[in-house]
Amino acid sequence: MKRVVVFSILLLTGLVGCTNRAPHMTVGVVNTARIVQENPKYLDLNVLLMQERDAVYSQIPANVQQLSDAEKRQLQEKLAKEASERSGRFDNLVREFMQKLQSDIQESAGEVARAKGIDMVIIDTPYHPTVLYNSGENITTDILLKMRNQ
Repeated sequence: MKRVVVFSILLLTGLVGCTNRAPHMTVGVVNTARIVQENPKYLDLNVLLMQERDAVYSQIPANVQQLSDAEKRQLQEKLAKEASERSGRFDNLVREFMQKLQSDIQESAGEVARAKGIDMVIIDTPYHPTVLYNSGENITTDILLKMRNQ
């Protein structure tokens, strides 16, 4: 009986000692806004947007004030239609870019996390609600470098 009591005490002591230990988890943080802004294709898209807008505005004649109301309406309808078409094409380009970039970020984040022994990656983004965090290793630069080398 004495052995059972001693064994039980040792077992309980061991179990209590195990429960006081918190598992160690490393966290990485990715700033997706920075990745988007530093991506050369994103910069190219901004230039393309300006060019598309300029292409529509350049069609407005200098003497627009002298046009009749009917001519102004006709010009306005023409420009609105063209702007809508250009906007649709541009929106498709942006959507494709963002989908590819999201996939690249996810793949690169996984590779960087595995290489650094990081258990969880928090996505810090202004684009979608995310997890609030207090600390973590910022791996944004590592992901940017990884994506440039692909």
